[in-house]
Amino acid sequence: MKFAWKIFCFTYLIVMLTVGIGGFVLVEVTASSVMDSRVEVTLTSNEYAGKMFLALAEKTSSLTLRTKEMQTQIAKITDASQNDRLAIYTAEEIAAQERGALWEQLTSAQQGYSFVELNGRPHLQAVCRVDLSGEPYYIETQSDFSGVFTQRSRLTHIYHYTVLAVALLSGAILLIFSWYLARPLNRLSQAAERIADGEYDKRIPIQKHGMGSEEMRVLSSGFNQMAEAVESNINSLKKEIEKRETFVADFTHELKTPMTSIIGYADMLRSYDLAEQERREAADAVYREGKRLERLAMRLLDLIVLKNGTAVLSPIHTEMLFESLRSSLRFLPQKYGVSVNLQAEPAVICAELTLLLSLLYNLADNACKASPKGETVRICGTADGEWYRISVADRGCGIPEQSLERITEPFYMEDKSRSRGQGGAGLGLALSKRIAEMHQTRLVFDSAVGCGTTVSIKLKLELEEKKEVYDNEMD
Repeated sequence: MKFAWKIFCFTYLIVMLTVGIGGFVLVEVTASSVMDSRVEVTLTSNEYAGKMFLALAEKTSSLTLRTKEMQTQIAKITDASQNDRLAIYTAEEIAAQERGALWEQLTSAQQGYSFVELNGRPHLQAVCRVDLSGEPYYIETQSDFSGVFTQRSRLTHIYHYTVLAVALLSGAILLIFSWYLARPLNRLSQAAERIADGEYDKRIPIQKHGMGSEEMRVLSSGFNQMAEAVESNINSLKKEIEKRETFVADFTHELKTPMTSIIGYADMLRSYDLAEQERREAADAVYREGKRLERLAMRLLDLIVLKNGTAVLSPIHTEMLFESLRSSLRFLPQKYGVSVNLQAEPAVICAELTLLLSLLYNLADNACKASPKGETVRICGTADGEWYRISVADRGCGIPEQSLERITEPFYMEDKSRSRGQGGAGLGLALSKRIAEMHQTRLVFDSAVGCGTTVSIKLKLELEEKKEVYDNEMD
């Protein structure tokens, strides 16, 4: 369904529902008000007739005579124009005529009414019972309600004609309005189709003059901004694909290099009768390159396993965590020529020890790689409200802002030559990100080029303990 028809149908539906429901309620309320007013008048007249009967009964001696005379007098007094018929009955007459349950259920001074049809016209029959000298008398008032029902019918017809007129008039107006409103949008739709066909540089000319120019200017400006964003995203995707293809080529090269060495040394061992020293050197080379491939394969396997796995979190003392971390980082200072300082406030956190150690080792390893020789990598743990913050800070080269969003992607390396030279494959931060997610947290990077990088995570604090701060420096 086109936009113009959607506007027409939706607005038309609202208008018709409003007019239809509003008119129906108005007719019903008006008719009910008139009906209730006439019923109240009839009941009041009937009640008044009962009181007149009691007042006149005291002045008449004959029961039969006074009933007939009082019926005539009361009819004159109570205005015959509103009461088509007034009658007074005794209990014997009611029993003989079998008037029905309405009469029989009435008690002294009680009043009731019902609608009856007389001569094809609706009437309201109001009855009140009065007791005189222990004898019950029934005063009946019948009022013609045909005029009330006729008025209700007339209001209903007027309501139907009004709704029909509003339907036709509003339909024509809304149809024209919808077409006029959708006309400029159709031009935008055509431009969008051209962009979808690959013309990402397509833009909408912004009108400066003419009817509706302000609305079209805002809409066209927004459309052009969207088109620029689409073009920018497409270019970003192209660059992403190019980078990924470059990495695949580099990664293939990393696989090819140790495989070539392994095959070459293995062929040499198989084909030549080497001296013991040469044989050992060739075997060592095969072993080293095999271990390199093993490390790469294990990293990829860890990433796949963690991607679909879950962690069982349990309370861990930070003293034990940092002591285990110190043991894991034992050889990093000597390997990279840096110092590692560990400092942590004692607490109990909720974590999975093995995975958390792997995360912190990866962060520390990256920090050592990025740090110049002689610098210090600081690993700190501090309580922060209900959370425990662990940060790894270095004073290395830093990470450019445009690379922060991609730094945790698998296989992404900011400095490819340095990463390859240090045995990296761009998987450490991807693993760390997944481990952080398994701990219901995330890696937070604070980095500036030339100033260094701080990576931190927050873990749920189970409870705090008042002990001395853990402080250890590794050289």
